[in-house]
Amino acid sequence: MPTDAFPQIGPLITAAKADGIDARMVLARVLTDLFVGRLWHTHDELIQFEALVEPMIRVIDTRTAVAMARKLASHAETPRGVIEALLAREDEASYEVLRDAVMLDQRTLDILAERGSGLVAAAIASRDDIAEATARILAYRDENQTDLALARKPKLDLPLDVVSLLCARARGNAELAKLMLSRPNLGFRERCALFLEAEPQERAAIAAEATHRSFLTRARPSPFARKDIDEIVLSLAGKGKEILAATLTDWLSLRPEDAQAIVDDPTGEAFVLALRACGARPAPIVALLLRRGLHLSRSVERIFSLERLARETSGAAAAMVVEAFAQIRPRPSRHIAAQRPLREAALSGGEPAHAEAYPRRERNR
Repeated sequence: MPTDAFPQIGPLITAAKADGIDARMVLARVLTDLFVGRLWHTHDELIQFEALVEPMIRVIDTRTAVAMARKLASHAETPRGVIEALLAREDEASYEVLRDAVMLDQRTLDILAERGSGLVAAAIASRDDIAEATARILAYRDENQTDLALARKPKLDLPLDVVSLLCARARGNAELAKLMLSRPNLGFRERCALFLEAEPQERAAIAAEATHRSFLTRARPSPFARKDIDEIVLSLAGKGKEILAATLTDWLSLRPEDAQAIVDDPTGEAFVLALRACGARPAPIVALLLRRGLHLSRSVERIFSLERLARETSGAAAAMVVEAFAQIRPRPSRHIAAQRPLREAALSGGEPAHAEAYPRRERNR
């Protein structure tokens, strides 16, 4: 091993070997600063640096290891043995290495993402740039910390199936939902799926965009619209949550837990959209909201806000939003009898139906 690769550390090495003095923490920091202070290193310098630092990484405290990892991970010439020693600690230092290391190849990242611990997976998910395959491996681990790390990168272009998976898990997870809704390129359907977790301004924007889309596409009326819906809505006034949830379950073919979540929404906005999807008009909806047995703020501002939401959101737009954030069970398609061919229907039972049975008429020349 060459003795002059790092001539500045001579006094420190002497102090480290002195009895009763543990200078390894200081020595590790100084060696790291000297190493990253140069862009390129000779072969002898790389060998000596690894030989000196790798044994110390096993015994230094976490604070020192993290400081070293932050500097060494982004250095292009850090020896692989040093990186592996930091990864073997399985603590915050390993997290820093996995998040910032520039020398880890794609195959190594995929293996670590699949087989590593939760800390390892969260660190890889925190990298500024990860491949689509790596993102799928991380998402399919189904770990909350890893999902949060993926969602915290709004500029990261995640695959669409990963985005849909994270949005599905964000239901009931306020922190994850907030991160997903902050993504600038989040699709409209994914935003609708997080309607219950969205802030009031985001909810209003979702409803307005749904109405705009239904107008531009000339959407048909809501498929869940019912006859005499206004009279039925008024008859529900004063009923409890259980009856209202059961009614929505029947009308919209919802799962009971989704219908209960709509009724339990303290803002009343989800309930208004559900009734609009069923074809109810704003006036009966407001009357029901004023008299229903639910914990809903009956302030003038809240009632006017809900009335405006019901008035400005069409039935088709409301159905579009409700179908996204509540799992509506598909209804059986209507059976339509196959029509008889036009020529066959025009013929009587005793006449031939095939074209060859008809004599061709010759044109007079």
